[in-house]
Amino acid sequence: MKKILLTFLLFSSFCFADITASFPKLTGQVVDRANLLTQSQKETLQSTLKAHEEETSNQIVLVTLNSLEGYEIAEYSYQLGRYWQIGQKDKNNGVLLVISLNDKKLRIEVGYGLEGALTDKISHEIIEYTLKPKFRQNQYYQGIQEATNNIISAIKGEYIQNKKVENNSSTSELFPIFFFMIIFVSMVFTNISKKLRHKILYKTSQSSLFSSFFSFFIYAFSTEFTSSNIAISLIAFITIFIISFLSMKKVDFDKIKRASKNTSSTYGSGYSGGFGGGGFSSSGGGGFSGGGGSFGGGGASGGW
Repeated sequence: MKKILLTFLLFSSFCFADITASFPKLTGQVVDRANLLTQSQKETLQSTLKAHEEETSNQIVLVTLNSLEGYEIAEYSYQLGRYWQIGQKDKNNGVLLVISLNDKKLRIEVGYGLEGALTDKISHEIIEYTLKPKFRQNQYYQGIQEATNNIISAIKGEYIQNKKVENNSSTSELFPIFFFMIIFVSMVFTNISKKLRHKILYKTSQSSLFSSFFSFFIYAFSTEFTSSNIAISLIAFITIFIISFLSMKKVDFDKIKRASKNTSSTYGSGYSGGFGGGGFSSSGGGGFSGGGGSFGGGGASGGW
């Protein structure tokens, strides 16, 4: 999934070459273009991020914007991180927290070197359970401060999973097994229905097999974007099952048997001969710049 996203982002960089014109200037660890923070709040955050950088060399930058100028936040954040070159060149240990006020969009963009610690799942949790609830109450600073601390904790390996997520984690881990069990049982009953020539059983098992297969991929795909992936996949399963069942109006077991024999014959002939043979650096003017780090599309997005 991440490779597909990265390919899309790289392709987009050619299509939207002028995106850099909308980028703010990198003036420090906190770039508050939307004026969400007071001077005191900015200084507190800046101090926290600077101390973390001095301790670990990891570069974390907070960016608030009024608007994304029509761009998707994942595209914008990815390009911004690469343009600013956040993180050390030899470590790619940069993180961007991007907030677009008018669009109500959030993004945690993670450099290559930190993807193992600040995973997509943790980034999603920070957005879902820290930033979104605070932002919906207009508690921007509180949300940003807590999210910043969570990001730092994750990088240090000290992140404590949200209790709500912890309670649901076992369900999320076991849920794919549910699909594989249905697929296995459906295959067994498909064979039984053929022998018994039972049309209803055949239609049920085939519809179950088909809907389970596609619902699993919907579950896997939606996991990266929403915490409601289980509900979405269940709805997809029921919908696909009903459509598949109703669409199979006639069941011709003789035709199915002939098709199975032809398939077996094709595979047999095909395999017979198929396998033979052989850090922020301070310049003289007091400005800041990235350390040459790069990004690969890791992180998570959300809205409030």
